[in-house]
Amino acid sequence: MPDLATLQSDFVRALLGSDRESAIVAIDAAPASAALLVAVYRNTALSGLCEALRASYPVTERVLGSAFFEQTALAFVRERPPTEPVLARYGAGFPDFLSMLPALVELPYVADLARLEWAVDQAPLDHRCDSRRFTLAVGDADAQVSLDPSLGLIVSATAVRAIWTAVAAGEEDGLASLEWRTGPEHLAISCRDGEVVVTALSLPAWTVLSALLDGQDLAASVAALDADHLDEAALACEILSAPFIRIDLGHSSRNS
Repeated sequence: MPDLATLQSDFVRALLGSDRESAIVAIDAAPASAALLVAVYRNTALSGLCEALRASYPVTERVLGSAFFEQTALAFVRERPPTEPVLARYGAGFPDFLSMLPALVELPYVADLARLEWAVDQAPLDHRCDSRRFTLAVGDADAQVSLDPSLGLIVSATAVRAIWTAVAAGEEDGLASLEWRTGPEHLAISCRDGEVVVTALSLPAWTVLSALLDGQDLAASVAALDADHLDEAALACEILSAPFIRIDLGHSSRNS
């Protein structure tokens, strides 16, 4: 009888379809019955993981079609099984997996769409920036500005926001008229009051926010931009009016 760690490894390989014999031998039952038990567990596990991907990528599934999505999801599950016991977090690598499929090499927007959809799916669960705060001078007051904890950023080489919006609204017939090759797109994904919002950003705004999320202070974030072509007023207006920004006006004694 193998030790527990070996038995668990054998069983995982059996579930993923790479090696069923070792697990079958370890089961205290006739070989035919043991093989049936492994098959039942295997089908349940693979089906459950594919359903988890389907729940996270419904728009991507509609673009690919159910049959192709099912086949692709199954291949992904076998190659990259979960590494943590939380199904809601499973599937982060699926967009990169799609980008490497030969069948989709001429459709790069599919992987971009999946990246956006994963960010949308995870926004209610994510608290990446822990309400990062910075201070801005507004007239005679200091404004305490914080980023929503759910804020996430992605960049897409294709017009993925328009594709995601059209398909999510059930307007797939209009996809043929979309110029998806336009790009890149710089997007912010955030969740407020249970509603996920996708916001298109300029490159300077995206760059500043990305630096803030990486832990840089505001001055360093802005200093990294091209000062010769920077409209600071427009940049400030864009960021401060975004849905993932919280502003608390305080009082200042600078006018005394």
